[in-house]
Amino acid sequence: METTPICVRRLLRAFALTLAALAPLTGSAAAHAAPLSFFAPYTGQGNVSVFDAAAGTGGWVGSIDGFPDPALADPLSLVSVVLFSVDEASHTLSGNFEFTSTDLLDTLFGTLSGSYFEDDILTSGGQFTVDYQILGGSGRFAGANGFGLSFVDYLPLAAGDNNYTESGLLVFEVPFAVPTPATPALVLAGLLGGLLTVGPGRRRSALARRRG
Repeated sequence: METTPICVRRLLRAFALTLAALAPLTGSAAAHAAPLSFFAPYTGQGNVSVFDAAAGTGGWVGSIDGFPDPALADPLSLVSVVLFSVDEASHTLSGNFEFTSTDLLDTLFGTLSGSYFEDDILTSGGQFTVDYQILGGSGRFAGANGFGLSFVDYLPLAAGDNNYTESGLLVFEVPFAVPTPATPALVLAGLLGGLLTVGPGRRRSALARRRG
């Protein structure tokens, strides 16, 4: 014998029907979401540190400053942190990077590869051709993917705090975050609230009619 009250069964059925009705709304919003694209030429400068010249390891910390663009409210302004190793035999480099906004809220990260022509570049200097592979991010860059190309001119004996300059381009996309629509949630809450309120009333009314 079924013991579930009629009002509870109606409530559960209405809940299931409402979820089924709302599914196309949320699915449609996701289907129409378009990624946010970035095409950002930039310049930068900073300091290369050689950790072990014999092993070919080092890194640099510097700036990435996007060219002013009337179409962008805030051109990219990032701190670049790179760790790399060079192979003197093949004149190539590899490593990883992280670009972080100055407020530390947004990041891009990934791997890098590149090449150079000069012998003994870590002690004598030269130019690196760098390919960045953007694999992800956080903050407003969450889920980013894309690439970057740049030329890094390294002058180990340069006067001042900076011993390299960089010019390049970042091209990447970020999935456009679509917030959950508030209206369907309110409709669902209203339906459930109405059922919880009206259901017992209908049951009392039915009992009154029977007694009458």
